[in-house]
Amino acid sequence: LVPVRYAMSEMPASCLACGHACFSLDLMAGLNPEKRSLILSRSRRIHLERDETLFESGDPVQALYLLHRGRVKLTSFDTEGREQITGILSAGDTLWEDLFEPDSRWPFTCICLEDADLCRLDRDAFAQALQDPALALQVISLLSRKLRDADHRNLLLSTPSPLRRLAGFLLFACRSGAKDTVVLRLDDIAGSISLRPETVSRKLSELEKAGLVKRIHQSGIRLLDPEGLNRVFSGQTEGDAGT
Repeated sequence: LVPVRYAMSEMPASCLACGHACFSLDLMAGLNPEKRSLILSRSRRIHLERDETLFESGDPVQALYLLHRGRVKLTSFDTEGREQITGILSAGDTLWEDLFEPDSRWPFTCICLEDADLCRLDRDAFAQALQDPALALQVISLLSRKLRDADHRNLLLSTPSPLRRLAGFLLFACRSGAKDTVVLRLDDIAGSISLRPETVSRKLSELEKAGLVKRIHQSGIRLLDPEGLNRVFSGQTEGDAGT
């Protein structure tokens, strides 16, 4: 995955085919043509299949990744070997943890939940592009969003009720994807909110029985009553004691 430089007249076929989709993402909005050319000339298109690994925990951080298609999960394992999912990213999201810290390494492993297309952007080129005020403001906005997401995750994990924790996760997952359906395996949901898969399955059945959600297909969960789920998450309905 070593970046390759191209003249503007010799852009990679993958960049031409996608219509420079990198620059339609939030991170790249507002860049002037010179900065776009610099970044694009050092980018590489990557295609990964489901369950393939983009990088592993401990690998050096050498680039920024833009996710064009598909979903990936950021995962690690605790001392007892249990999976802890710190994030699930979809099209339009970026991966650039500690990009500008010296000798930084990825704190998690990135695994594809489905077939995915990404662009890998050279760190040095991106650092130069950050001199553009428009991009600097976009970076600040994205950092603020990451902090909000982290705060929400901490709130979920501090919620003792498994039912409330699951309800909050489903709401957040749908709002993040701007959809009414969450498509995730029970194992991935469990790893995201530190519950056992059997607990997630049991609590999901309770939400389904209450008419708040409906399971569809193999791994789909459709939100039928977001307001009702929000009442469960906020504790306005009777809680549960099960784990």
